[in-house]
Amino acid sequence: MGIPLLSDITIIFLFAALALFIAGKLKIPEIMGYLITGVLVGPNGFKLIHGVEQVDMMAQIGVVLLLFTIGIEFSLATLISLKRPAIFGGGLQVTGTIIVFAVIAYLGGYSMNSAVFVGMMAAVSGTAIMLKVFAARGEVDSLYGRIALAVSIFQDIAVIPMMFMVPVLAGQGGGIGEVGLLLGKAVLIVVFVFFGARTIVPKILYHVASTRNRELFMITIVLLCLGVAWFTSMAGLSLALGAFLAGIVVSESGYGQQALGDVVPFKDVFTGFFFVSIGMLLNPAVVMANPVAIIVSLLLLVLFKFAVTGFVVNILGYPMRVAVLSGLSLAQVSEFSFILGAAGAAAGLIDADTYSFLIAVTVISMATTPFLIVAAPKLADILSVLPLPTKLRFGYLHEKKEDDSKELIDHIIIAGFGLNGRNTARAAKETGIDFVVIEMNPETVKKERELGTPIFYGDASQSAVLEHGSLRSARIVVVTLPDPVAVRKVVETARRENPTVYILARTRYITEIKPLKDLGADEIIVEEYETAIETFSRVLRKYQIPAEEIERIASSIRFEVHGGSNGSESRVAYNEGVCLTGMNIKNVTVPVGSPVSGKTLRELDLRFRYNVSLLAVRRGQQVMANPGSGFLLDERDELVLMGDDDAVQNFMKSL
Repeated sequence: MGIPLLSDITIIFLFAALALFIAGKLKIPEIMGYLITGVLVGPNGFKLIHGVEQVDMMAQIGVVLLLFTIGIEFSLATLISLKRPAIFGGGLQVTGTIIVFAVIAYLGGYSMNSAVFVGMMAAVSGTAIMLKVFAARGEVDSLYGRIALAVSIFQDIAVIPMMFMVPVLAGQGGGIGEVGLLLGKAVLIVVFVFFGARTIVPKILYHVASTRNRELFMITIVLLCLGVAWFTSMAGLSLALGAFLAGIVVSESGYGQQALGDVVPFKDVFTGFFFVSIGMLLNPAVVMANPVAIIVSLLLLVLFKFAVTGFVVNILGYPMRVAVLSGLSLAQVSEFSFILGAAGAAAGLIDADTYSFLIAVTVISMATTPFLIVAAPKLADILSVLPLPTKLRFGYLHEKKEDDSKELIDHIIIAGFGLNGRNTARAAKETGIDFVVIEMNPETVKKERELGTPIFYGDASQSAVLEHGSLRSARIVVVTLPDPVAVRKVVETARRENPTVYILARTRYITEIKPLKDLGADEIIVEEYETAIETFSRVLRKYQIPAEEIERIASSIRFEVHGGSNGSESRVAYNEGVCLTGMNIKNVTVPVGSPVSGKTLRELDLRFRYNVSLLAVRRGQQVMANPGSGFLLDERDELVLMGDDDAVQNFMKSL
């Protein structure tokens, strides 16, 4: 006797494997493979799946695990920092979208109440599918990724009052008091999450981890994930929101990365079931019967939702590029629209045919999400060169450049003020090097200005913004942005506007090396390789391996990583000098009042007295290589010395 659920799972896996294989060959997003699988095996396709309810149950687990892992990668501090785009941005986006689509539906012949209901269905966006694409592209931590998530979280919460507004719109009375009660529950749950994240959960996970029992730890993590999700669903909130909050709690405990490693394998499988279940809802017959209407509705949906969301992000102070990327990421419709649609159909707000039509538009809009996110940077590039008003291009918080009393020359431009940007700025400040920071987060700019940091708001991929930072007279541009697309654009713009400036770009992935080199980056720091190099370097130091040998191995690896394995010259130079066994090349600055100041190299006789060689001297903007014996040293001269460690140290004592 066969097990129906087991046969259903086997069929889904078979079709999904084939669809994913074909999607990989055609280089289309894997989500499309899952959706096509759902269409083929579902009740509107070959009718191969009988236990649709069980598949839907596993799909819900997939959504829970996906949002749980996203929550782990965040923190309470990150969530709090997003309160402005979440509350104000989310509120304006939801309200504006409901109004726009209610007007469109009303003009299309719907009653006022039904039109408002259609607006509510259009207002929410697909969190799961958006985050899946962001995760695959490494953009969850990008600025627009965080803004889109913040707005999406607000939308998920907004579904609660929307559900209770359905009977009100249908003329069945009630609902308003229940909305207030449910919102009160939501506030209490958030307070509980904050309390649990700080006190209860860290202690529980500490004692569990102390047992060194991996199975116990994994079960505890899954219990926390499903338990918080179940608790929020019992309170009337969404499972997805509860899972996200559970991930936030675990991320604050210090055990987030281990938890992430344990959950990810299950997440990928169950998330696949979610996208398959979405595909099962699409009825090809409805699409074939109304192709023009569906295409027009889809275009209106994407266009107006993109416009509303982009405008909201723009008036929050973010530049056009961030507004475009955020707007297109949220231009689809959410899985919660299915729930709202079913409730509205049951209440009589829409008939069965309209429900089927709206579901078809919803599913197709979700399928377009990967393509919209991929196309967003190209659209942003096109719009950024149009002669649009300054407020639209640079954000409504953009300020005109003021005449600075100090003109920047030979300085560093730091694009992005995350951890890498902050450390670069700190190093520059402590060594007396002028720098300026370009940052797209208005709150960060405001806070750092109060602390005296030379920072201004703007999109560093815009030539006008880089010029605000005196690009033409800068020595180095350091790009520390987490978004790979933004890094490429900044490098491209900086190289175009200043062919001689030195560009150092940071990236997380080795696949970004060639594109960045082609765009003009002089030096590329690949996080995953630099971490690996630092790890083995410390190991080799414990075995007393000479520093020059460690550096030789590191340089060899970097050379191969940057395309030099075939003997070709790499444009990325990590070391300004060569590695000579037993020798050290060091830059030394002559201090004010030093006894060597005012003496010639003949008088100092560096080679005989100290056994060091002077390779070059940098004085201001001038560099003098291999100076003669009559060269006179001066205060603040930067000397490039070569010699063994003891000899160089001995000379430095004489300064």
